[in-house]
Amino acid sequence: MYKRRVLPLLITVFLMVFIFLQSALPADLSQQESNAIVTLLTGLLPVAPKTLSFVIRKSAHFMEYLLLGMSLFVTVREYFPVEERIGAVRFGLLLPWGIGTLYALTDEIHQRFVPGRSCEARDVLIDSCGVAAGVLVMVLIRRAGEKKRRP
Repeated sequence: MYKRRVLPLLITVFLMVFIFLQSALPADLSQQESNAIVTLLTGLLPVAPKTLSFVIRKSAHFMEYLLLGMSLFVTVREYFPVEERIGAVRFGLLLPWGIGTLYALTDEIHQRFVPGRSCEARDVLIDSCGVAAGVLVMVLIRRAGEKKRRP
């Protein structure tokens, strides 16, 4: 029981720390990470390197927050169990999304103070959509599990 409660929280904290550390990288170091992937994919895809870099960077935002949304969903359900009422279900979906979106906003504000980085509303929107997608993935996984358990 203890491990079941603590593990999701540890994963959530780990993801938040990972995101914070990625955001703390100055722009030139962050760009180097992206460029390594761009270099690898440039020969495989008929896309301009600048466009590819943009897509990779924004996809990384989305994926980080998709994972955060998944872990927040599990953590919130573990610490705030909800009954299967409509209002409670909404709470079980909106709370992880709200926490993830608030974290995305604070992450962008943090980036304003990192050399070469900026604070962009577009990134908060991408991150928020990633959190929502992560919550949705967990809802679908949970429903699939419930269907298997039914006789």
